[in-house]
Amino acid sequence: MTCPFDEKLPRNGESCMTFRSRRLLDLAHDMPCMCEFPHQCTAYLGCEPMHSDSHIFGRGGWHKSHDFAFASGCRTAHKMLTAKVNDDVKREQKFYDWLRAYV
Repeated sequence: MTCPFDEKLPRNGESCMTFRSRRLLDLAHDMPCMCEFPHQCTAYLGCEPMHSDSHIFGRGGWHKSHDFAFASGCRTAHKMLTAKVNDDVKREQKFYDWLRAYV
């Protein structure tokens, strides 16, 4: 089975489960921080791809979501959405903050 999305096609009958594209993720480094929630933005230092933490975008267990499901954000915003830094904000609110940056 071939994978029409991946830059590196699977070999020997392997299947493509997760879309991966380094070129797509590299775009995030040239984009502005798309996060609109209150934070001390460090976009002047560069931005990074923030993958979705939601299962609807392919996330599961220790498996990262597809590479098309990323929002561009500064390091501070990324930590606030994914790490234990901002625990007072509920998981659902973090999802909506990420989704707003993604769209």
